[in-house]
Amino acid sequence: MKLILHKQSDRAGFSLIELMIGIAVAGLILGNLAMVVRTSTSAVESGVFGSNLEDRADRTMDRIALALMSTSAEKLDEVQFAPNHVSAIDYEVIVDVVDGDPFEGVPERIEFDAQEGRIIWKRAPDSPDEMQNVWTRWVPGMQEGETFNGIDDNGNGLADEEGLAFNRDAEQILVRLTLEREDSKKVVYVRSRSRRVTCRN
Repeated sequence: MKLILHKQSDRAGFSLIELMIGIAVAGLILGNLAMVVRTSTSAVESGVFGSNLEDRADRTMDRIALALMSTSAEKLDEVQFAPNHVSAIDYEVIVDVVDGDPFEGVPERIEFDAQEGRIIWKRAPDSPDEMQNVWTRWVPGMQEGETFNGIDDNGNGLADEEGLAFNRDAEQILVRLTLEREDSKKVVYVRSRSRRVTCRN
């Protein structure tokens, strides 16, 4: 009796080369997915960071404008005409009008603290009753595009203006504000705002 042995022609499993190729392809796919996720996350974080800075710039400008709209331009003698400017402004809010004469409240001040990069609002400044509140941080020493060199680098009519700058135009006050902040990846975001404010008569 003859025994017939059959060779198994089908291979079971993968060869080492096939396995290595499969691992390499899977690694490439996973690496690309990780890069897409990382890029998307970074883009979202960047968008949120920039958006938050824009919101802060808008809110700060709104507060400054509302404060100045409540005062009389006659009380803002220290605010100069272009190309000069000031980085602090003293004013008094008109709380009532009696027989055609304005009745003013407690003196207030909006000032730029260049050392700390802050805008500070003060009530009854330089007095024992002084109160203050920080309206924003991240204000750079100079306006966007400006360099301390005695000329108007950014073409806005002012020379060497600071991160917060006020100048006068007839009965209006021009307010310019720049915010600048660096994220965790050392990317610098800059947001600037300018507004023409009409004071109360």
